[in-house]
Amino acid sequence: MLPGDDVLSDRDAIVADLARCDVLTAATRADLESLAEFLTPFAAPAGTVLLRRGDIARHFLLMTSGRARVAAGEEAAQKVAVVAEGSILGEMALLRGTRRSAAVTAMTDTRGLKGGRAAFTRLLAIPGVLDKVVTTARQRLAADLVPVPVTLRDGTTAGLRPIYPGDQQELMRGELFSAKTRYQRFLGAGPVTPALARYLTEIDYVDHFAWVAVDSADVSVGGATYVRSASDRALADISFLITDECQGRGLGTLLMGAAAIAARRNGISRFCADVLAENTPMRAILDHAGIKWEPAEAGVKHGCVAVPDPGTFGITPGTAAALAAIVDDMNIRP
Repeated sequence: MLPGDDVLSDRDAIVADLARCDVLTAATRADLESLAEFLTPFAAPAGTVLLRRGDIARHFLLMTSGRARVAAGEEAAQKVAVVAEGSILGEMALLRGTRRSAAVTAMTDTRGLKGGRAAFTRLLAIPGVLDKVVTTARQRLAADLVPVPVTLRDGTTAGLRPIYPGDQQELMRGELFSAKTRYQRFLGAGPVTPALARYLTEIDYVDHFAWVAVDSADVSVGGATYVRSASDRALADISFLITDECQGRGLGTLLMGAAAIAARRNGISRFCADVLAENTPMRAILDHAGIKWEPAEAGVKHGCVAVPDPGTFGITPGTAAALAAIVDDMNIRP
């Protein structure tokens, strides 16, 4: 039992707190009132362990004030994040039916609402909430994953992992990508804006998936993204972004293989791409996949191709199995 589980609050106060929670910002007053019946307020002083790693998941928390530290993984290789008011905590283990993979500790005096499985079922029944909760859980899982090692053409080792919101600052660092590289990827040489960084990193990992390649210092050196077509669920647009220093070393080829694995696991059978006619490295990767280009229009070529065999892009069977396992883990559903 959390400290303060016996704290009482009237329904209006609970509903007001719920309206500030990230996953419930679009919920109606009636939905919030119905959920409030299943929740118990709690208050915890700084230093309180709110959720313990390894525990059986029987409840979740909605944090309405304060900050908490989330430590995932074994102590020797923990990944730590800070969450603030408005956050949902403990949802991943409930969604996956597993023991808790992270410990959550209050960093400040913290208030919130606690709910069991019945409350979680009611929460997910509110229109729009399921997708938000699942996406949040996937993003947290992505942040905790250990990159899968791959070897570049020159023998350098890199790691592949899914992108997550914490990568936004790296994307906006101007020194990582030259104006030419940004122009080839985004068809414009301006900086990556906060809005674009959010779009690229706050993804659902099914219709919109992105792999990030990181170096030995865990710094991003490139990535590959697909976005499923709204009109044809078997088709997705694919694109690449490689830092200047890693271009020409085979990273784009490996990323194409990784993207193919994610696409196949998520029911996509064809890639399409819009590429500057002058962007010969990306065109070469897609040519290797067998793309059929249409005539260039205003300097941009468009083409489509069947999602290729990852093995033809340098992905070994062991690496393919590890990447496929990550994709499957990301596809969380209650």
